[in-house]
Amino acid sequence: MNVNRTMGRWSAAAVLPVALLTASVATGGATASAAPAPKEAAFVLDAGTGSFASGRTALAAGGVHTVSAYTGKATDSQILAAGSQHVIADVTLAHSPNRTERAAWAASSTFVDLSWPDLGATSYTVIRDGKVIARTSGHSLRDDTVVPGSEPSYQISGDAKGLGHTWGLNVTVPTGDTPAALAQTAQKVEAKAKKYTKTVVTWRSFIRQPWVTVPGYVSKASGCKYGGNSYKYKGDGRGFSSAVSGTSFRAGVRGVVYWTKSSYDLFPETGWTKVYKKGKLIDKRKASTKKIDFRTKTRFDGKTRAVHAQIEATDPFCPKSGIRRAGIGVYYDARLARNGDFYVSGSARPAPDHEMYLFGYTSGSKHSTKTVYQHRMSTKLLSGLECLYSRACEPSTISNIGGY
Repeated sequence: MNVNRTMGRWSAAAVLPVALLTASVATGGATASAAPAPKEAAFVLDAGTGSFASGRTALAAGGVHTVSAYTGKATDSQILAAGSQHVIADVTLAHSPNRTERAAWAASSTFVDLSWPDLGATSYTVIRDGKVIARTSGHSLRDDTVVPGSEPSYQISGDAKGLGHTWGLNVTVPTGDTPAALAQTAQKVEAKAKKYTKTVVTWRSFIRQPWVTVPGYVSKASGCKYGGNSYKYKGDGRGFSSAVSGTSFRAGVRGVVYWTKSSYDLFPETGWTKVYKKGKLIDKRKASTKKIDFRTKTRFDGKTRAVHAQIEATDPFCPKSGIRRAGIGVYYDARLARNGDFYVSGSARPAPDHEMYLFGYTSGSKHSTKTVYQHRMSTKLLSGLECLYSRACEPSTISNIGGY
């Protein structure tokens, strides 16, 4: 299925399906009680120009200069020098036409310098292989706990201007710092990226509880058909799952970007909303997929692709429009790189539970998995149950792993 649909951002007035609700929910996500103070990077990307400069701890008065550049079919990389120090840098995302998307890494055999654009967040959280390693108000840092020859995966995220911003960078640490070792690393980075034939972007919104009820006052306020303790709605009965398919959810979208051709695919989906009374199924419907969209925004070049997605799914037992409207609301913009790097910015209603993954395919079935976003609905007033039927809740930002 290859679909291209155009629509605006979802309205902040949209509310979530009351038929998908109520129960207690605990918190979750990647957390750390305290992260060490970040160390300063020397090889720092200037997001305004997309080129490297020196941090305040410059290794030479002349700053950073490019020794050689490698323009591949799947990635772009450079060997940089500052004084006697040489590093390999991946600049695939740094070459993005949009400043907000530009991020890069530079690595020697003993450290990795990370850089991303400063978008005004009070703090940025840096995660390496699922563990928080730093929180900083700056827009670069050094990780000097890496292992030569390793391939750590980093995620940087922050909230600014009402949106969440997250960058993902996959690093290849060289085994040595000689020109030959760095050149071999550049070739390895290119060869690794060329193995990927497509990237699948999956978003799912689901109900964690196996069964939920709609209180009578909620049903009356929202105008939905079924309410009160006499009726039970079947939830999805699961936690977060990075499975490619086979998991139950209320609404979602799967987009496929191909790295060897310009076409892309869109698969909008909604799950069955089932209503039971005294243990018997009395009604079931599916929400419309007309306002679920995924599309590419840039031309094909085999290296990166900008995409946009939106989910607006109205509960099938609730009014489809007007002040009592109920529905799931999500939107995001992303830049995907063939080598697995990415940038995602967006917002979602803070209920129900949400999850977003990237799957990088090297064959028909073999793929890598990257968790971009996981949000667990809160039980707090105005951020939990009430978000499913009222206008009281502001959208939550798509950044970091975890939620309330």
